[in-house]
Amino acid sequence: MARIPESVIEDIRGQINIVDVISQYVQLKKSGKNLFGLCPFHEETAPSFTVSEDKQIFHCFSCGRGGNVFKFIMDIDSVTFPEAVIKVAKFGNIPIDAQYLQQDSTPVNEADRKLRDLYQQAQQLYHHVLVNTQLGQPALQYLHQRGMTDETIDQFSVGFAPNNNLLTLFFKDKQVDAETLAASGLLATNRENQFLDRFVERVMFPIKDQGGQVIAFSGRALHKDPNQPKYLNSPETALFNKRKVLFNYDLAKAEIRQEKTVLLFEGFMDVISAFQAGVKNGVASMGTSLTDEQLYMLQRTTNHLVICYDGDTPGVKAANRAVDMLMPQKNLDIGVIVLPDSQDPDEYIKTKGASVC
Repeated sequence: MARIPESVIEDIRGQINIVDVISQYVQLKKSGKNLFGLCPFHEETAPSFTVSEDKQIFHCFSCGRGGNVFKFIMDIDSVTFPEAVIKVAKFGNIPIDAQYLQQDSTPVNEADRKLRDLYQQAQQLYHHVLVNTQLGQPALQYLHQRGMTDETIDQFSVGFAPNNNLLTLFFKDKQVDAETLAASGLLATNRENQFLDRFVERVMFPIKDQGGQVIAFSGRALHKDPNQPKYLNSPETALFNKRKVLFNYDLAKAEIRQEKTVLLFEGFMDVISAFQAGVKNGVASMGTSLTDEQLYMLQRTTNHLVICYDGDTPGVKAANRAVDMLMPQKNLDIGVIVLPDSQDPDEYIKTKGASVC
């Protein structure tokens, strides 16, 4: 593909305010000429991350990272320079010639690029199976019965993993090397050390990093099986650490900033139901209690967190544990929504609407 000319790059940079871009990731507060916030690249208790609106640059006095808007997107979203230019242009609704939209440049970490490519291909395959094939019809019917619209299914790139070793055969046909396949966690191995699909007969929810790139999956069993977990997550990889990821943070972060509040749900379906009902500032932890790393992500974006867990006894206990964890956070206002009749948020929204949120 054609290289993006310097004149185009400078034109994009001239039309974008770096503050608007970084504010999607960091809660910034004015202090003198500059704006300050908690650094998104390392954990800290006092803000040392600064943005200069006059100079259109950022700098962290603790870890030393700095640069212009493109460098920020490169570092925060783990993308190449041309990809960062394109993302910034899209953020500002700046038209860019189609010849520049796909770049063949190689990022610093080639192994990570291969993994990201595999996850993107897997997501596209699972989604295609769900919405376009007979194999996916039972799963699609299940999602419709749960109240999920086709638009929402597309929005969250939901898919289906059938029981025919499809992904293994797909990657074999693509001649993906064994080392990359093993590192991806997308496949498992049998006693003969042969690859086979890790996810079988499961509705697939892509897990994305804060830049919107797929880095893992959570698969919900389509049929009840006492010998299998209801939800199965990807194993941790070079890209995926469940302690550092929040489901839907990529879509929610702008809304969190606008609403100045984040809603913390227990499950993916709760987040999706709320999103579909117009409440788009919800996230969920990865099947575990809220971690310090996840909390830090949220504190960079807002000072107000509202817990909305299931209304049953386990949900109330989980909410109490979350409150106990959050109470020492001096700069965080905490709220709790208690749902009636032991309902979970997904059930409540379907019967009462999203007004409680």
